Amino acid sequence: MSAATAELRECVGAEGVLEDAESLAFYSQDVYRSGQSAVAVVRPDDRDELCRVVATASRLGLAVHVRGGGMSYTDAYLPAGERAIVLDLSRLDRVLEVSAEDLYAVVEPACTWAALDAALEPHGLRSVFWGPMSGKVATVGGSMSQGAVTFGSGRNGSSATAALGFEVVLGDGRVMRTGTDGQPGHLPFFRPYGPDLTGLFTGDAGALGIKTAIALQLEPRPACGDGLSFAFADFDALRRAVAEVSRRGLATEVFGAEAALVALMTGEQTLAQGLGGLWAAGRAQSNPWRGLRQMLRIARHGRSFLGEARYTASFLTEAPDGTRLRLALDDLRDAVGDLGLEIPNTMAAVTRAMPFPEPMLLGPEGRRLLPLHGIVPHSQVAGLHAAFSDWLASRQAELAAHDVLVFLVYATCGRSGFLYEPVIYWRDSWPELHRQMMPADMLARWSEPPDAPEARALVERVRTELVELFYRHGAAHLQIGRSYPWSRARDPAALALFDTVKQALDPAGCINPGALMAGGGAADAQR
Repeated sequence: MSAATAELRECVGAEGVLEDAESLAFYSQDVYRSGQSAVAVVRPDDRDELCRVVATASRLGLAVHVRGGGMSYTDAYLPAGERAIVLDLSRLDRVLEVSAEDLYAVVEPACTWAALDAALEPHGLRSVFWGPMSGKVATVGGSMSQGAVTFGSGRNGSSATAALGFEVVLGDGRVMRTGTDGQPGHLPFFRPYGPDLTGLFTGDAGALGIKTAIALQLEPRPACGDGLSFAFADFDALRRAVAEVSRRGLATEVFGAEAALVALMTGEQTLAQGLGGLWAAGRAQSNPWRGLRQMLRIARHGRSFLGEARYTASFLTEAPDGTRLRLALDDLRDAVGDLGLEIPNTMAAVTRAMPFPEPMLLGPEGRRLLPLHGIVPHSQVAGLHAAFSDWLASRQAELAAHDVLVFLVYATCGRSGFLYEPVIYWRDSWPELHRQMMPADMLARWSEPPDAPEARALVERVRTELVELFYRHGAAHLQIGRSYPWSRARDPAALALFDTVKQALDPAGCINPGALMAGGGAADAQR
């Protein structure tokens, strides 16, 4: 392998290849677990260097696993074999173009959502999907490959809806463009021109090529925004309220959690964090007096309502002016009706004021965490929740014995999708990824738990069982990686087409081999 890494250094320079044990360990793990250690980490400076790296890796028979912000928990970029490199794209992070007139922007793949939003703010613009809450570190390229939801998802759906076109490096080093700018002198302003090749590369788990430029649909930044929060006595009332709001397209974002989890999480806030969120929420209001009232309201009510509610949800909305915003909020109240009790909009206000907080890869008291999710239509939510509740009751004694907690959070994706997300928390030693990405002041407050192999093994069984539960209830998934069963029992013609496309774009099969193929049987595992 020394000869192989020598060739890679010729592609990107000596400083662009990392081979020390610490770097290999760090880049070969994600939020959930570690993969096999990579042979090298390669960090190209631009597209041309990346093309040379991919062509060299293909010729040498090296698998190429592409890492963006490092926030995956589904083995999306973890090496799975002995002859593998991790491609770190963090140096390709520029905003390349902003067209305020034609409402598009072009960015490199490692541009974070927070950086993009900051670059667009002076233009009075934003992307129609403008990031997940992890957008301070989550990248545009990673979200396009894996899928993401939150900001803009209530009305517009997942991150894929913002994509106009891609520049992609293929498995042999060739470059292709999927948008209208794939023709000389054309601009990347329009997606549905002929077969949707852009859509082919959204949600592909990075299996079909490496995105080096992303064109995004923009929209004017709304002048006003606010949100309402509600408490719900039971899950049926919650899901009915969320369905009504979603179907009517009233909210730009919808998200919530079990009240017990909210109380546990907010109990971990430091005074400085609480004051910071309070001040930011006040500054986000349209005038100083309204800001002061908002700060007093948050300070007065805080978390007092959580002892009475089992579930909470926040609904955010926006409008061109204050009058229409008040009408929009009234429409939200009307849609929720008597299903929920309106409570101080603490969560909604802080989220609007601080959309991209520091990444929290550890939960309360320094616990490890693993989120799982499924997206189902509103008609299937009740059945999924009943099955999950039965499963949780059957596992409760074993979970308690190992101090493993499972809480529910939820959101929406477009008008018809309910994102149902159990989050698992357990005490275990911290991976290096968590040490480097978690805020230092948070780590300083906790004592690292001892290594907990039995709890970790239980979490893995829980993960497998919940993925199966989601499959039985017809769930779709984002961030498929190698964990969710996209290929299982899928139409043979569709899989044959995928194989043909994969062979055409990546002849040596070196780009993220095995992605999209979890749980599909022996034939799929070979893809």
